Amino acid sequence: MDFERTFDNAAAAYDRARPEYPDELYRDLLRYRSMDERSRALEIGVGTGKASAPILATGCSLIGIEPGETLAAMAREKLGRHNNFSLLVQTLQESDFPPESFDLIYAATAFHWIPEEYGYPKVYELLRHGGVFARFAYHAAQDSSRPRLAEEIQELYDRLMPRTGKAKGFGEADAQALAQTALRYGFADAEYHLYRFPRDFTAEGYMLLLSTYPDHMNLEAENRERLFRGIYDAIERHGGVITVNYIVDLELARKE
Repeated sequence: MDFERTFDNAAAAYDRARPEYPDELYRDLLRYRSMDERSRALEIGVGTGKASAPILATGCSLIGIEPGETLAAMAREKLGRHNNFSLLVQTLQESDFPPESFDLIYAATAFHWIPEEYGYPKVYELLRHGGVFARFAYHAAQDSSRPRLAEEIQELYDRLMPRTGKAKGFGEADAQALAQTALRYGFADAEYHLYRFPRDFTAEGYMLLLSTYPDHMNLEAENRERLFRGIYDAIERHGGVITVNYIVDLELARKE
């Protein structure tokens, strides 16, 4: 299955339900590698453009690649007013940029779709000396403020989507390991940062969020309907709100 294009089927839901990345992340990224109108950046997996505007605000030239045509159309509509932005409908594997083309290459909740043994060497090749690779993503943790709700939802997953199991939390050791991965491919000066924030969803809003998860949408139709209905009803029974505790990780590394 072409997972890189999976989100294209739920583009509007993705744009509405997925959270924005924290301002602190961009401050840390641009402290590590300042950008201006003389700089060139590449964003891998633009999606609907959730991580593009803060980079465009530096004045740099930003090229985005996005394999999903619907997502790309939404990104163009959102970012088309920026004359320093261009977008190609393709994957990193399909691209043909010359070596040493960019000062910054970054991916926001997208790089995990690319095989490590291809992605890191390709990014390294495309960066200029002194250029930076930044990968970041958000991870959702269970609603710790409503333990009974969390238990009921886990029971539904155990019954209707058992391969998922209990979600593994993402923490500092995971971010450190990702930062170290870049060193194995010739990068230097690796560092990582973690950012935490909660976000409340109504039952309806949470259904929209779940519809952006490929593993949920690829579930057999009857089980998906039962899972979504069960989670919706559980949220309604427990006050009509569920809190998702997000962790966003940022890994930075430099090509010497």
